[in-house]
Amino acid sequence: MAYKALYRKYRPKSFDDVKGQDHIVQTLKNIILNQKISHAYLFSGPRGVGKTSVAKIFANVVNCGHGEDLTKLCESCAKRSEQNFDVIEMDAASNNGVNEIRDLRDKIQHSPASGNYKVYIIDEVHMLSKGAFNALLKTLEEPPAHAIFILATTDPQKIPLTILSRVQRYNFRKISNSVLVGQIKDVLDKESIKYEDSTINYIARLATGGMRDALSIVDQAAAYGNGEISLKDVMYAFGVTSNESLIQIANYLYEGKIKEVLLLFNNLKNAGIDSNQFVQGLIELFKDYLIYSKSKDANLLELLSLEELNTLKIDTTFAFSSSEKLYKLFKELFYTESPFHLIELYLIKLNQTQNNKEKTMSIDQDKMKVKKEDTIKTVLNQTQELVLEANKEADDNFSIDQDLLSSNFDVEDYDDGLVSTAEIQLDDEIQNMPKPIAIPAFDSKYKSLKSFKSNLSKKELINLLKQSTLTFINKYKSNLEIVIGTVQNPIYNDLISVLKKCKITAAGPGFMIFISKNIPELSYLQENGYNSNIQKFIQDYFEDYKHLYCFGTDEFKEIAKEFAQKMKEGKLDTSFSAPGPVILQNVKSPTGKLFEKFKK
Repeated sequence: MAYKALYRKYRPKSFDDVKGQDHIVQTLKNIILNQKISHAYLFSGPRGVGKTSVAKIFANVVNCGHGEDLTKLCESCAKRSEQNFDVIEMDAASNNGVNEIRDLRDKIQHSPASGNYKVYIIDEVHMLSKGAFNALLKTLEEPPAHAIFILATTDPQKIPLTILSRVQRYNFRKISNSVLVGQIKDVLDKESIKYEDSTINYIARLATGGMRDALSIVDQAAAYGNGEISLKDVMYAFGVTSNESLIQIANYLYEGKIKEVLLLFNNLKNAGIDSNQFVQGLIELFKDYLIYSKSKDANLLELLSLEELNTLKIDTTFAFSSSEKLYKLFKELFYTESPFHLIELYLIKLNQTQNNKEKTMSIDQDKMKVKKEDTIKTVLNQTQELVLEANKEADDNFSIDQDLLSSNFDVEDYDDGLVSTAEIQLDDEIQNMPKPIAIPAFDSKYKSLKSFKSNLSKKELINLLKQSTLTFINKYKSNLEIVIGTVQNPIYNDLISVLKKCKITAAGPGFMIFISKNIPELSYLQENGYNSNIQKFIQDYFEDYKHLYCFGTDEFKEIAKEFAQKMKEGKLDTSFSAPGPVILQNVKSPTGKLFEKFKK
């Protein structure tokens, strides 16, 4: 007997054999049991998910009705299901003219040969010409009582609305990887084909939700491995990049090892990897990392196992930044003739972003290792050095940033050194989309303000200055530079523009003090500092919720001078109180705002 391809051999013969389309199978069963059979159906969905197979099963079952279970074929009907004269299958790709549809319309008037219905399955119906659709429309408007049409297509958008309005539409879904894996293993066991467990997940990924593609890949892989399927053979034959290689590249990028990244990528390129699959694999890797870091639920992982995830050495900031660039790369791959060159350039760009981040965080290790001050005496000793700045005996080990007195307080043109290298460009499509209402808009409400008054009193500011340390100042300054240089999410554009005009000049446990000569920016930050979405942003990039205090540059400088003078003279009260917990302002939804407007 001639060899039969696996996807043909294991094609579903009954509703119970259909995988991954439970919602459609159950609906069709109910239609048969209740005898509410319509004259026309449209089965739409991606390739290889069972549209034509389900159509044939449905056509044979409605013409059976001999068994106790009306949703199953009797033994006699099952034997002649492939030669049923009442089920006519037509390929619209090759029979797309008006004459073919007119011929079909004439033949449909004939009664069924043995069953109750004459079922016409028209595959790839979107390929019909305009004239053919018009001819079909007349038949759908006035069909014979014994006729059923089942239209199958992968592109329902090309079907005229006049046709769509006369059919029942069923959308077939892509089959999940878990279902694909289960079916692949079942087929391999029945065929006595040896395989490595880890290989099945890669085959399911290659199939992209299609059972036919999955079984075709299994067929080809088994032939390549002479009856055995190994991960090495699948990777070589289909250009798949292993999870191990993707993890290595991600770790090397995070560690700034660009030479190792390019060498590894060159080896993968020479091994025949597929460029699209490589980029998609990296995107899925970062997505899995971000999802697990937020949910801690291993069931949500799609690409990596929990063991593989634990070998990643990256952080969420790097994962977010890399994902945004990789999505842009994935789009650009469709328009280039040299995909591997483009990928190499983007790998260098990802590494450059990480190097910029490390540069901003490369503060003198001696400064970063300053121990947390345990007593006010240490704070006083460090702060006394602030006064000596006038004699140019500046020292880096005081807890209040020496910019308080010695630096130029004009931060209008403050540049972090990273903004010029960051890509903060959006596609035209994204620019034209309405922004989600998440972060308060920096609009004319603030830009028209002419004066600013801090919510903090002089006494409260001095209390905070006592608790400010160089460790916190340097840490938060570095984080702020990273935020300004790498965050590209358009939702945060207004907030980032405000932060670029402000400067952290004092910081301690749970608070940051910003100064600026720009009244609109100070007003915006002070008014919205406890907005729940802004505080969520602060939590993501500064480890926890923070009190955000704002001061005008000149006012802050005067109070800082007085603070330093009192410390020098020993007249400063050494007691202080820590800020309380951050209390968030809930953000009303657009519906809630509209409701309040109507209440007024």
